Amino acid sequence: MNYAAYRKAGFPISSGTVESAAKTLIQQRMKQAGMRWSQNGAQAMLALRARLLSQRWHEIPI
Repeated sequence: MNYAAYRKAGFPISSGTVESAAKTLIQQRMKQAGMRWSQNGAQAMLALRARLLSQRWHEIPI
């Protein structure tokens, strides 16, 4: 990644956007009181939540 070019173009160079997305996408759904998840169940739920939040729900094969 060419950090100098991105900085010069005015793009932020930080992990804040990713951390914020993780909080919104993962923590709000997965860390509610009393919830426990298997690894497979958590991955499936996160895949569905990502589709919903990215407005790509229609791409799920039924």
